[in-house]
Amino acid sequence: MEKSTTWIDQLSHRVKLVLFTLLTYLVLLLICFLTISPEQYDLSVGDVASKTITASRDIVDEITTQRRREQAAAAVSPVYFKDDTVSDTVLADLDAAFSELRAVRELGEQIRAGWTDENETFTDEDYAQATGMLTRVTLNNYQLRTLMSTDERDFETLYQSVTSATRTTLVSTITEGQINDAINNIQQIVAYNTRTDLWYNVAIPTLRACLKPNMLIDQEATEENRQKAYDAVEPTVYKQDQNIVVKGDRVREVQIAVLEALGLLRGDSVDIQLYLGAALILAVILAATYLFAFLFEPQIFQSGRNAFVLLIAGVLTLTLSLLIGQYISVSAMPVMLSAMLVVNLLGARPAYVLNFALSMLITFLTVTGPGLETSQMLSVLLMTNLGGVLCIYLMRRNPARVFVFFTGLIVGVVDFVVMLCVGTQISGDPTGILMSLCYALLGSTTSAILCVGLQPILEAAFNLVTPSKLMELSNPNQPLLRRLMIETPGTYHHSMIVANLAEAAAETIGADAVLVRVGAYYHDIGKLVRPLYFKENQIGENPHDKTDPRVSTAILTEHTRDGVELAKKHHLPEPIIDMIRQHHGDTVAMYFYAKTVKQMGEGNVDINDFRYDGPKPQTAEAAILMLSDTVEAAVRSIPEPTQEKISAMIRKLVRGKMEDGQLDECTLTFRDIGKICTAFETVLKGVFHERIEYPSVNLNRGKRNRGARQEKKGAQAGPNADGAQQTDGAPKAEGKA
Repeated sequence: MEKSTTWIDQLSHRVKLVLFTLLTYLVLLLICFLTISPEQYDLSVGDVASKTITASRDIVDEITTQRRREQAAAAVSPVYFKDDTVSDTVLADLDAAFSELRAVRELGEQIRAGWTDENETFTDEDYAQATGMLTRVTLNNYQLRTLMSTDERDFETLYQSVTSATRTTLVSTITEGQINDAINNIQQIVAYNTRTDLWYNVAIPTLRACLKPNMLIDQEATEENRQKAYDAVEPTVYKQDQNIVVKGDRVREVQIAVLEALGLLRGDSVDIQLYLGAALILAVILAATYLFAFLFEPQIFQSGRNAFVLLIAGVLTLTLSLLIGQYISVSAMPVMLSAMLVVNLLGARPAYVLNFALSMLITFLTVTGPGLETSQMLSVLLMTNLGGVLCIYLMRRNPARVFVFFTGLIVGVVDFVVMLCVGTQISGDPTGILMSLCYALLGSTTSAILCVGLQPILEAAFNLVTPSKLMELSNPNQPLLRRLMIETPGTYHHSMIVANLAEAAAETIGADAVLVRVGAYYHDIGKLVRPLYFKENQIGENPHDKTDPRVSTAILTEHTRDGVELAKKHHLPEPIIDMIRQHHGDTVAMYFYAKTVKQMGEGNVDINDFRYDGPKPQTAEAAILMLSDTVEAAVRSIPEPTQEKISAMIRKLVRGKMEDGQLDECTLTFRDIGKICTAFETVLKGVFHERIEYPSVNLNRGKRNRGARQEKKGAQAGPNADGAQQTDGAPKAEGKA
């Protein structure tokens, strides 16, 4: 019956890797956002601050900066250019205006000439008629009365004075925007010979209507200078940790704007820049980690289970470190937890990769928090890197629980030395140094305690194969091993010898010797289903003699599938299950194939019907187990085995596996195979060592001879004791006997 597959199983490895990467990024992004999210305040303009609020990052005070820039631009003097055509235009307009004024004055003179009463005055009709005569200058009734009451001599004097003074003023230039200054200059020139009322009521309105500047502003050059002045003003910046609002002060509009830009106000204010920057940095860190992993340990993401173990260990360490760093001390962070867990669960290389990632993540997220200085950032970076590498190095070959605590103490001392070296650059406080030591030991001890507590949980949850798990599985009281020993003693004995061979070979080439030994213990557990169909468990009759060879082949090859089912039922680790599945590869049951060919003829038999299901060994450990199993079974069948026969048989069998392609998919090299053969020879030499041939001895005759000697010795002892002399023949008789 085929095993049902889920949609996850049907996805390609690349798609799974992309999904896992996305999941990892989202989880880390959530932790990152929760860590860097600043506290928000309910404030408005005019409120009294209940606490001092500092900037979470460098931020520009936009309002103050804009105000200063506008002031700098406004302070720039305009750039002018002289328009020589203006003077002629102004004098012409001035002559035309005085011509109209002259006509109005003459009208007034005519009207006055017709008055009969001294108290008579100009009427509204008179003013209306005079206004209609003016097109260049606008005068009100009061001003018209002054003009219409002026005699010719005063008017002409005014005309001559104003025209002359205007011409002089134009020569010395009139700057744009300074018409009033020019009029004041003209007044100073003409004031000594001009009536005051005539100047204010007639001359000034006329000059305002006709006077124009001949020094005009160069708008393009002026704007360019103002833009330069605007751009030259440096922004007003609140540095990280600088006070924005001080407790007890009233909050101003400028401060509200800064707080809103930083996302420190409750409501809709969000510091998009902060979160976007954090997301990008996190993406860069994750990309660097993946690059390091693919260069240093390409197989790290081949197993989804291992990838999730890395994710869980990393997230757990990161979360605990951030919480302890925020509420206790950065020095007390359990940054070694992930290294300790992963080196015990997955090995040293994955632990190095995860430690590399966490060293950057923890440094980035702790430094993002307020109040941390450069020295503390350096301390965190060195603690995670140096401490993690040392921890992995010490624990890579010794996973014992007690050694975990010992490693924690050593790493704690190293972390303290790191903080001491960094701290002495800025402080020499002995109390602080003592506290740093306590915190460092607390952090490393916490890592060790959590590692010891969490490791069995993760082992069970993900069914991981670890040194401690392997030691547990190698106990003979394990249910499967106990059944193997009782129900199939021949298979059990075979498995023990195979384990010795495999362990010796693995140690020779640097493979996992403990894993391959335990795999050898369990590799034939499938024989528990039909034990009597396997030669080593048979006493007397062989059931295969009465069975069709094709049926025998099916029974024989079924033991790998049966073994896998039993292993899964008893929750054996996946690497052990793989070794059970792969220890025969897709080899051919040659005995039954040859028997079938003999019965049916070679052309009527398909050799593929006599192959195991496979797959071929995928790892060095599985390949070693295959070779050990083959060698042990074959060498045991050698009649009168000698060292030469054993050596020749080993090399013949190994060469046969290579020619059959059974070792094509594992990582063994030719040098490894040579070392493996030598290791097999060494072990089997001890198993099949030569023994001396013991002679056949009649034990009853020996007993009679020994009794006669004792009697004769007793008879000789009597006279000696009494002082009598020995006879000369006694020694001869004893010697002959």
